[in-house]
Amino acid sequence: MKIRFSPHALKRIKERGIAREDVVKTIKFPDKVEISKIAKNRFLVKKVYYHQKLKKDHLLMLICEKERDVLEIITVIDTSKISKYL
Repeated sequence: MKIRFSPHALKRIKERGIAREDVVKTIKFPDKVEISKIAKNRFLVKKVYYHQKLKKDHLLMLICEKERDVLEIITVIDTSKISKYL
């Protein structure tokens, strides 16, 4: 499956200092995946990861849409509130 980043997702990755490989690992090895009740091709993918710049665990959440063989990352959310969202 091909992974594509929306311009918005790329902006958020840069703003939050997230390594792109952490985003790809989140897709390949998620801790949790939730399917939208409204749009069956939209997913919320979650994974706890070690934030290199902040030097602590964070939760990475990706809003993604799948069309055919392409998974597009719409936005990237990064939070330290792991237990609240996982």
